[in-house]
Amino acid sequence: MNTTHSTQHPRWGRTTRFLHMGLALIVSLQLLNSLVMEAPEPDHPLSGLEALLFHSHAWLGMTALAVVLLHWAWSLWGAGGIGMRHLFPWRAAERTAIAQELRGLLTLRLPPGGPTGKLSGLIHGLGILAVTGAALTGAVLFFALPENGQTNLVTGAAKEAHELISTFVWTYWIGHVMMGLLHHFVTRDTTLRDMLNLRADQRG
Repeated sequence: MNTTHSTQHPRWGRTTRFLHMGLALIVSLQLLNSLVMEAPEPDHPLSGLEALLFHSHAWLGMTALAVVLLHWAWSLWGAGGIGMRHLFPWRAAERTAIAQELRGLLTLRLPPGGPTGKLSGLIHGLGILAVTGAALTGAVLFFALPENGQTNLVTGAAKEAHELISTFVWTYWIGHVMMGLLHHFVTRDTTLRDMLNLRADQRG
């Protein structure tokens, strides 16, 4: 793995880092909870620990929805005006930068993180879209799915969509963790440390 690029990157401001950490924590808890949680079925009502795990998953999902909506709001109106451009870098110069960063990956060179990374921004944008989709379909189930798990046309579609989108959230989560560890242990830059540091406030 190439470690010759600079180990210092411009970093996000405190609010962005706080939202990122909150969303990362909640999504991690949700995904881990989903490994042991069972959803109610008409012939299998939940009780005891099963019910506790399911209701924990439901309320964590509503918390995730609130945080991801705050994240979207901050990306639109805060973060120094660069939040949405970072998440969806579609301009010609940005597409060129993404192509260059992809070519760099072929030579085992990690793309930069932080506000300057175009490929990382695009992946973040797609990941947040997946988290939003999972949270919104989960909210439909939260309000419309009865305790016995009996589905109708709306809740059945929401349940299938929720399970499908969750696969993309898992993919994003695993890739996100792996890239953070590679930045920290292989290229030894400050990307991971900066995102976990909430003390020094900067713009964005």
